[in-house]
Amino acid sequence: MYVYILGALIAYLIGSFSTAFFLAKILKKDIRSGGTGNLGASNTTLTLGWKWGVLVGAVDIFKGFIVVFVARMFFKDYEYLPYIVASMAIIGHIFPFYLKFKGGKGFATLMGCILGYNPIVFVIAGILVIIITFATDYIVFATLTMLIAFPVFVGIYTHNIIYALILAVGSLCILTKHSENIKKIIKKEEIGIRSSFTKKHRI
Repeated sequence: MYVYILGALIAYLIGSFSTAFFLAKILKKDIRSGGTGNLGASNTTLTLGWKWGVLVGAVDIFKGFIVVFVARMFFKDYEYLPYIVASMAIIGHIFPFYLKFKGGKGFATLMGCILGYNPIVFVIAGILVIIITFATDYIVFATLTMLIAFPVFVGIYTHNIIYALILAVGSLCILTKHSENIKKIIKKEEIGIRSSFTKKHRI
């Protein structure tokens, strides 16, 4: 049991490393006052430019990847560990303790968890994300697709609903963080992804 507890704690701490926050500190910017106000790759792209957004996204993906990869490769006797650390890394990203539990929205970390789970599934998911995002102009639709599809896929593929339910905890946290985006899309106030390639939304 202590392996699960320790693994969950370590995954949370790794997930809580806010790449966007520390990058903004280095660049002496406050991305929380621009764009969507979110500490994630999307808002980094909107406020600082796509190159910085890619960097933040890559590190956030790595956070999810490394915890799941290590759990799957080195702790094979603990069947629930990969799914627990996946959800905890996402929770850490969304609710970092040192930022008053106000972090990112968890999508990049979710994608990293998928990569750690299965690289082929990650490639397929990545292609779908790109298609959905540019077809709709909003990454939130791709996010909603992935946070539903991944737990469902795992549950069906492994024939184990408990795995899916553990992952669903992280997915629900991501969903709560995107409720405002959904409302803005309905009101036509959400900034589209194509706008990130212009300079007018940068600070």
